[in-house]
Amino acid sequence: MIFQLRPQPSREVLRGMFHEPPLNERYPLLSKLSEPLKKAERDIIGREHETMQLLASMSRPELCNALLLAEAGSGKTALVQATMLVDADRLYLEVDLARMISEAGSAGNVAAKLKGFFNEAEAFVRDEKHELVLFMDEFHQIIQLSPAAVEAIKPVLAASGTRGIRIIAATTYQEFHQHLSSNQPLVERLQRINLNPPDQPTTLRILQGMAERYGVADKFYDDRIFLQVYEYTQRYMPASAQPRKSILVLDAMVGWHRSAHREMDRALLADVLMESLGVNVAFRVDGAKIKRQLDAKVFSQDLATSAVARRLQLSVADLNDKARPMASLLFTGSTGVGKTELAKQLAQLLFGDDQRHLIRFDMTEYAEDSSFAAFRSELTKSVWDLSHAVLLFDEVEKASAMVTRVLLQVLDDGRLNDDNNRAVSFLNTYIILTTNAGSEIYKGISQYAADDTGAGKQLMEYEKLIRRSISSTTGDNRFPPELLGRIDAIVPFQPLSRSTQQKIVRKKLRQMVQEVFVKHNVRVDVDARVLRYLIEDKGDTDSDAGGARAAMAKLTDEVTTVVASFLNEHPSERRIRIDVVGDLVSDDKNLLSSDAYVEASAVR
Repeated sequence: MIFQLRPQPSREVLRGMFHEPPLNERYPLLSKLSEPLKKAERDIIGREHETMQLLASMSRPELCNALLLAEAGSGKTALVQATMLVDADRLYLEVDLARMISEAGSAGNVAAKLKGFFNEAEAFVRDEKHELVLFMDEFHQIIQLSPAAVEAIKPVLAASGTRGIRIIAATTYQEFHQHLSSNQPLVERLQRINLNPPDQPTTLRILQGMAERYGVADKFYDDRIFLQVYEYTQRYMPASAQPRKSILVLDAMVGWHRSAHREMDRALLADVLMESLGVNVAFRVDGAKIKRQLDAKVFSQDLATSAVARRLQLSVADLNDKARPMASLLFTGSTGVGKTELAKQLAQLLFGDDQRHLIRFDMTEYAEDSSFAAFRSELTKSVWDLSHAVLLFDEVEKASAMVTRVLLQVLDDGRLNDDNNRAVSFLNTYIILTTNAGSEIYKGISQYAADDTGAGKQLMEYEKLIRRSISSTTGDNRFPPELLGRIDAIVPFQPLSRSTQQKIVRKKLRQMVQEVFVKHNVRVDVDARVLRYLIEDKGDTDSDAGGARAAMAKLTDEVTTVVASFLNEHPSERRIRIDVVGDLVSDDKNLLSSDAYVEASAVR
């Protein structure tokens, strides 16, 4: 016999009586394991079509059940609440699946609880003459618990039209594919309704309505704040769905406004995003000073600093591609020419910190395909913890092909799923790849086209050769050519001339002298011949010699260790002098080699 609707008593009366005698005594399981669905706390906007879909589904004569599929936060519950508002003839109950499972005590008892629950629901419909809509959010919880529970719910779904019971199940796409999709008989008993996240105009209307509801609509400087909330959450919260992520950010802003009387402006939005996501959207770089600041730290690499500065200008002006990382650069050149130093200075310039905000990966550690999972895991974990950073991938040509594919995805999409299948955003990162591929080109430049400024005249002439050399490498030193098409710019570094090495070593000598004075209260005088000894007698401008890194190693080995030994052996001395003992080849060209050495002595 087909159930026929009788509208008395009213839905509102039933809602009020649901947990009071005699209803709770006649339907103990129904009363204990479900609650009348609460009304929406705010206006539900932009779900008119989906509401009609759901109503049509529940009006079918036989299989009148629905399965709502959407990402968490897209508004599955809100859709059911919106439908309840226009469906006055049915009583909507939300089933507490977690409590049902807890009450059952074991997986085997869940099926019995389900049968008892649905039997009471059918009795309620028959005796109270009122149709029920049972909303079961997180529907996959039952499915993953036990096969018996699945079998218990199938007959209810199959006969829902004749029993006067409508079931609305809801879950995410991920849980659907993991737990439900393989059970075709179950899926066929549920009409699938996909809920896409609301578009930008709809989300903005939701935020505006929220602001009005909480009495802060007139506190905004202009409506562009709502647009910024939407755009920032889209960009930096890929693992969350609209409108929830925008609502959470606006909710936090209202909290700060109420408690600390903060203005509802972009500054407060920036603070909320920094607090909740670690994303610094308010960072400011002086566009006019970018090049000068980089040149102050990285010597004689004018072409390289110019290329980096140009890319930064796009980010500062907020005109960069919003679907990809802030910038992606390939630093090429021989060892010790300043590639890592420029990456450090970039982190310092952007984020005021060249330690925590520079995340470095030595790609020689990921040369095997078996390291793919470890690389992906470490990369996503690092960026989840610190989403605004400079990512440095050293010697990228050493990485395995599988690891390279991970980088391709990051460069293409600006996101990557982590171990928990959660999307991690790379949109606020600056990606730097370094390579020693094409070293033969730089060897020729160091021998025949040295440049004390790094102005790039010779490098620009060699640019096509550098690109061709990089893309045609083979064997263990093969640079993946597919990466070249994804990066914003190739940044070549000039081999360091002798003059440039002198600048770098002189700066490090000064730093060492300052450090000794601060830590030991000892003044250090350095003879001019020490610099010539390190650069001209001991130095090497060949591109394979290690550049500034090798010069720094000689400074440490030949000078700093001598100073340290003297300080330890003569702790009472307040002033010392560093000299070169012996003849320098740079002073006497007839000398083929020098037996000179560095010596420390007290100044009386």
